[in-house]
Amino acid sequence: MAMQFLVNSLVIINTAIFTTLSFIHIYWAFGGKWGATAAIPETDGKLAFTPGKLITLAVAAGLFLFAMISISNFGIFTSWVESGYFRFGMWSIVAIFFLRAIGDFKVIGFSKKTRGTTFAKYDTNFYSPLCLYLASSSLIVILTN
Repeated sequence: MAMQFLVNSLVIINTAIFTTLSFIHIYWAFGGKWGATAAIPETDGKLAFTPGKLITLAVAAGLFLFAMISISNFGIFTSWVESGYFRFGMWSIVAIFFLRAIGDFKVIGFSKKTRGTTFAKYDTNFYSPLCLYLASSSLIVILTN
């Protein structure tokens, strides 16, 4: 009973995180500035890339899809979509966010070489740990459901 409470709590928390992140990306896509300067990696004092509106909306859509995959663990979509697809989606979330937490050995993740930038500080203290949490908690949900 306590284990099911834990799993249900993880599903709710993960769904809320993915939904919130999705809405933040929508906000940025439509010109929002709050938090944007800390969201893009920098190299040599310049942004590593400049995301456009379309790619930012694509990321928002992906994050919302992750929210739906996460909440699917309550069985609410099984009458429309076979549960095996959601299980594959959960494994994909584990892989994507575990790899994001590790990083690219350059500017993102725990393995990054770039330090001291605004993004690097947020990445070390917040983004990478959040990715590791999302991967780990999703793995717990998969293994206990």
